[in-house]
Amino acid sequence: MLFQSRLPKLAIPNTDVFHYLFHQGRRSYSRERILYRVDGSDETLTLAQLEERSEKLAKVLIASYSIKPGDVITILATDSINFPIAFFAILAAGATVSLIPIQKDLGYLDVAGRLVQSGSRLIFTDQALLSIAETALAIIGVIPVITLEEVDSRFPRYPHLDVLLKQEVSAPRFHLNSVSDSRKHIAFINSTSGSTGKMKSVLTSHAHFIAVMDATRATVPENTNPEEDVWTSTISLGYYICGKLFMGLNILLGIPVVLLKKPLDNTSLDVITQHNITFLFITPTLAAQIAKADTTNQDFSSIKWLLSAGAPMHEKLRCSVSQQLNGKHLTLEWGTTETMLLAIQVDEQTCVPGSSGTLTNGIEAKVIDTETGEELGPGEEGEILVRNSLCPFVGYKDNDEANKDFDSEGFFHTGDVGYLDSTCNVFIKDRLKELLRVGEGYGSRISTSDLESALFDHPAVASAVVVGIRDESTQIYHPTAFVILQPGYDASSETAKEIERHTTRELTGLKQLSGGIYFVIKYPTVGFKINRGKLKSLIHIEEGQVKTSMTHTRLLEVAV
Repeated sequence: MLFQSRLPKLAIPNTDVFHYLFHQGRRSYSRERILYRVDGSDETLTLAQLEERSEKLAKVLIASYSIKPGDVITILATDSINFPIAFFAILAAGATVSLIPIQKDLGYLDVAGRLVQSGSRLIFTDQALLSIAETALAIIGVIPVITLEEVDSRFPRYPHLDVLLKQEVSAPRFHLNSVSDSRKHIAFINSTSGSTGKMKSVLTSHAHFIAVMDATRATVPENTNPEEDVWTSTISLGYYICGKLFMGLNILLGIPVVLLKKPLDNTSLDVITQHNITFLFITPTLAAQIAKADTTNQDFSSIKWLLSAGAPMHEKLRCSVSQQLNGKHLTLEWGTTETMLLAIQVDEQTCVPGSSGTLTNGIEAKVIDTETGEELGPGEEGEILVRNSLCPFVGYKDNDEANKDFDSEGFFHTGDVGYLDSTCNVFIKDRLKELLRVGEGYGSRISTSDLESALFDHPAVASAVVVGIRDESTQIYHPTAFVILQPGYDASSETAKEIERHTTRELTGLKQLSGGIYFVIKYPTVGFKINRGKLKSLIHIEEGQVKTSMTHTRLLEVAV
């Protein structure tokens, strides 16, 4: 059965991202409106300054660096007032943006791999990341480097953005003005998270990004007031979703964004009060921190909108976050790196418990049986396939094998398991690779999110992740929990037994933690998602080590 979005079909994009955001798409507001300011400083950037400086820098890229449409330029930088200028200069030059998100354990080999994978011709970086960039380039070969600010005397050979903006050069302006060109030219190349497989480079056309932006605008709450609201990016601007929300949607609406010097966590929630923040993007890891944080003396009355994406989140966790943050409903959107936005919550009919919302404008979907490939109907659970009728998905860069995920009809195999109801609301149960086949014989599939929800209910559990560990001797997968404890609880056998007793009351049948419970200090991540593959690699199961009864739970204190 073919499911088709019930939302109005939007106009087919016919321009480039830069022209769309600054002219065709944005609402009318003063060009002197401040769109960015930096927390703890007096640095600001208006719409006029952003557009003018981006276009100036684009001319320099074309005239002085011979950048052509289709060339890839990477940004490896911490959040700063100049980050958006570099971002839009790349687009204004007709080049392709490649973002490397900043994470705590990011290393030069990670950077080198991204640069090679994207085929980058130039890199923007800053003082904090310059050494990593240099080491990466020493491995793969030198490409031009531009720094976003003046760096210290150890690095005198690199031009910085402020100097380049003073150059007077002329260059042709890049502009797309047809549907075919908007679909053909690539605006972004983005690496998949790699949390469930080999990293791949996803190509996003100008048309695709614009279509998503038009649909995203429909997700904004009705009480949004661009003249008063203030947003902040809780994670690095180097994440692709921040390009959509904080270097896209905010410009269309004219809402200022406060740039933070480090990602938001449970220790810095006072930023919300200081700046009267009205919108927060909540990653799964941030949700787990907020859900059980002590917010007794915090005032979050300014918050109007909470949004999460990137991974299924069980209802109990969503409700806990909502209760902590002014009682606002934590809305979900569903999408993938390959397809961006697929389903949204826009009204009471789409904000139903467990739903990621309705298929967004122009999206079509099918649900197929994970064993037989048979097409299923409303309420029947299987893998969800999608395509965008407004613009075709481009696929992966130089990867014929990965492009098999896109079939001959243009449908993308998302790897997400769930179902659609009769009104095209989407219910994601799990990732296909995160459904665990348990039990004897051919086994049965169970959802990790059900197990995580039961664990989360226990007061000792701050966060829980469940993965399947395979016993090679029996070829049976054992659901295994990795738990971060709340302060005041010890990683002891008594704590483990109490959590076991609790989950036994909550879970029945095949839904058991037969692999046991492990206590960890933190979770490994790829992007802003938890790296389940890395958790699996921490445990080696030898013959006879795993029992089917939780009374044999093993304890492990691991810093990952």
